[in-house]
Amino acid sequence: MSDTQFATISAGPAPFATKRSATVPPALAALLAHRLPSAFATALTNPPIRYAIALALTAGALVGRWAMVPLLGDHVPFALVYGAVVLSALYLGLGPSIVSSVVGILCVRLFFAPQFFVISSIRELSETFTYVGGCVLIVFAAEAIRRSSDRLKAANRELAAHAEALRAFSQQLERRVEERTAQLKQAESSARQLGAQVLRMQDEERRRIARDLHDSVGQAVAILNMNLGQLSRSTNLSPLESAMVADSKVIANDVSDEVRTISYLLHPPLLDDMGLPAALKWYVEGFSKRSGIATEMELSRDFGRLPADCEIAVFRIVQEALTNIHRHSESRCATVRVARAPKEVEVRIEDGGKGISPDQRADFAAGAAMGVGLRGMRERVAQLGGKLDLHSSNSGTLVRATLPLNVHEDSPEANAPVNIGTD
Repeated sequence: MSDTQFATISAGPAPFATKRSATVPPALAALLAHRLPSAFATALTNPPIRYAIALALTAGALVGRWAMVPLLGDHVPFALVYGAVVLSALYLGLGPSIVSSVVGILCVRLFFAPQFFVISSIRELSETFTYVGGCVLIVFAAEAIRRSSDRLKAANRELAAHAEALRAFSQQLERRVEERTAQLKQAESSARQLGAQVLRMQDEERRRIARDLHDSVGQAVAILNMNLGQLSRSTNLSPLESAMVADSKVIANDVSDEVRTISYLLHPPLLDDMGLPAALKWYVEGFSKRSGIATEMELSRDFGRLPADCEIAVFRIVQEALTNIHRHSESRCATVRVARAPKEVEVRIEDGGKGISPDQRADFAAGAAMGVGLRGMRERVAQLGGKLDLHSSNSGTLVRATLPLNVHEDSPEANAPVNIGTD
């Protein structure tokens, strides 16, 4: 044979060595590791198998003790049998442990004692009693442990059942809460939509009444005033009749002014034609003259136009706040500030009156029902997604409303410039 062939044969695989070194595949090892404990636990539920295992453990202990005879002689013959009894008591139950104990003492007496039926020495007697007492203690202790373990397992199962029931109840409660929350949100949304519709209808009704007052009552009073003017120029009237006509003309002028004022207060035409700054300026000046309360107004420069709903809301907030100042605060001055930022409009109305009582402030903070004016302001601000704050003390009251503009950016009226001076 050549060197090349010898090298080739030497380098070739060794089939027998490969078979010897073969290991269990990982999948099979994992399957055995998973199945063996469950299979062993299933086998332990079969009584014949448990008794067979107990006898096998006892036999193994006796064989082991017999193998140790050259080292120990006939001393401590029950040394390994204790281990079989302990294992039987812990894992196999009461019956197998008793069988293991009895078979162990019989076999020890048969193989290691000089005479099976006779105890010939104190040592044998003490070893026998020690074994019997130890087995009794081991069996009863293991049985007590097993019963405690069974009770603990039963308690754990009961606790797991209660936990599962509690989990199911909690999930059911969460579903009910979610359903109620969804229903509440839907109800709030419906109420908000209804409130917005009511406010819109209210504004439309005010606009209609204002137009009717101006077109019907206003025109009738104007005609009456003109007729009274022509009648006052007549020469056939007595002095008393002339005085009555003059008084009637003054009354007609007052009625005309009052109708015009009421019509403008219901819905100022400047709000539609010129925008919010002009309407606020007109209203604040008229309020200051009618009430005698020195009222200042501050507006941001280049205020511009706002969406129609926002302009109406700001105007009504200022109107309601100044009306409350006139009716309740006993203040001699007031300040109105309207500032526009890129994303919001802030309205501040402040007076120097006697303030609001702590109980009313607490009711307002808690969202309770208050006067018509404050409730109307709160509803208008809420419809536009804004916020209304009320701060009051003995030195005055501040009403602050913030209205967002981002929800109105699609309005064609937003950001339209209006050139009007500010106070």
